[in-house]
Amino acid sequence: MKKIILILLILTMSIPITYGQDTGITGVTTGDLFSGGNVMLRKLMKRDYSEADGSPYLNDKFVKGKITFDNGKEYDILTRLNVGSQKFEIRKDLNSEISIIEINESVTIEMENKKYNLHSINLENKQILAVLEKCVENERMSLYYFPRKVIKMPVETGAVAPTTGFTKTPKPKWADANEFLILKNNNWYTVPNSFKKLVEKNIFDQKLLKKYKKSNKLNVKKKESLINLVSYFNSI
Repeated sequence: MKKIILILLILTMSIPITYGQDTGITGVTTGDLFSGGNVMLRKLMKRDYSEADGSPYLNDKFVKGKITFDNGKEYDILTRLNVGSQKFEIRKDLNSEISIIEINESVTIEMENKKYNLHSINLENKQILAVLEKCVENERMSLYYFPRKVIKMPVETGAVAPTTGFTKTPKPKWADANEFLILKNNNWYTVPNSFKKLVEKNIFDQKLLKKYKKSNKLNVKKKESLINLVSYFNSI
């Protein structure tokens, strides 16, 4: 089996490093996920987001979640997704230290009844690693939600400083850059924000797509609407 690579970065704990076997995590308890087993532990290096307005997190609060490995092992955790860094933060309970977890394709994170995996995707001739929410997975066509945030720098306005000589420097801020992605024939496509542009992308048969829109309330900005669309084309 493919070796599972799971790196937990712990803030203030000195724990021996142990290396797992190719068969995955074997004979570990829930506590082993945080204190040994098939993991490599390092000191957590915090990134400083204090200079940017807003939040890099999909949800600031930790919520109940689950880690599932491809060998069937599952662990209950509290988790949140740092959309800015595309990494999950986990903790055993609200009183425990926060850890950063880097996952590979064989690990699934479940959070608020949504399942996330790491994917290697090619968008606009750029190969990137991205944490994607699974919406529809099918051999013919799959739909994913890409929760993403970017830093936007303030625009220089050339404003004149007040007579006091004090000018407040505008801060950069986190901005949503979420996208829906379609995987078809090993090609990745960004779902555009308008039906006209979706037709022009030629992801779907144009005649069938226009016919579908006439019979259904298609909204290319809504997850459920896109799920129904992709599921329909997978069924014909």
